[in-house]
Amino acid sequence: MSSIGRRGDLSAGFAAVASGKAIVLVLATATIVLSILAAAPLGPSLQAAFGGTLSGDHVLRNDPTFAPTDVIDFLREKAPAVSGVSAAAKWAALLILLQQILVAGGIVSVLGRQERIAAADFLAGVRRNAWHNVKCFLLFLLFAGVSIGLWIAVARAVSRKAFENSPPAAAPAFAWRIASILGVLFLYAIFSLLHDFARAARRSDTRVGAWRAYGRARRTLSGRWWRAFGLFLFWLLAGGALLLAGVALEWAAPAVSAVAIFLQILLQIAVLTIRPVVRVAAWGSYLSLYDGALPLPPPAPAVPPPLAPPAPSLALEDRPLI
Repeated sequence: MSSIGRRGDLSAGFAAVASGKAIVLVLATATIVLSILAAAPLGPSLQAAFGGTLSGDHVLRNDPTFAPTDVIDFLREKAPAVSGVSAAAKWAALLILLQQILVAGGIVSVLGRQERIAAADFLAGVRRNAWHNVKCFLLFLLFAGVSIGLWIAVARAVSRKAFENSPPAAAPAFAWRIASILGVLFLYAIFSLLHDFARAARRSDTRVGAWRAYGRARRTLSGRWWRAFGLFLFWLLAGGALLLAGVALEWAAPAVSAVAIFLQILLQIAVLTIRPVVRVAAWGSYLSLYDGALPLPPPAPAVPPPLAPPAPSLALEDRPLI
């Protein structure tokens, strides 16, 4: 049994972050490097617009009146440069997604094991499960895309039919929009959990295929859906709250000195590491639930005690004569 399987699922998530610091570092480093590469082309435009200018002073001091206006002016005046960075960011996001798909194979192989995480075992898991995880992701796109697309189409059709003559701010129309959004979240949660547990199937069977892994994920989650939904919502809300808090803190912090700029850079790096930390924690909880669903190994057969050796028979010459 894994070490995370012997504690609560939420506790296992926090323990996974502590034991998987190297995995968090790999994910965070890739995210930071790709983010820097995507944003680098904007450097000359930023230098020209804010370097040694009054607008730059407004932004550094985070002036509540002028800084937002200066930033909006920059986005409008440097629209070609911003568009180029936006295109680069899309490619960086795709690379980050691919990296997370591949790294999941190593996470499934080593996270929460009693043995210490070794780089060779992690890389072996990445290599062994790479194609399996790509196929699982393609099935996730197919299942989730079709289901969510159908739900959105039905929700829009119902909205047009039922609330055609209602004002946009009417309570029934607003309630239906909220229900539609919750339905999308519910469907995404279902297929996201199936996707993660299909990848987790390689933890106990390194040769299972993607299609059979989805069937095994469904059987594993049978009777455990509410626990799985609770874990999904907890880490989704916790990660969202941490991310919003980090962005708000970074946005409000002035950078009026070299020390302040350095601290703000550290804060930006910390914001970029939030998602890797939350993802590893979620994996720890999911793997704890997965390990707990595995059948216990049969007990070892009882070994009968060794029989005492028979007493040696005495020869005629060894018997006492009366």
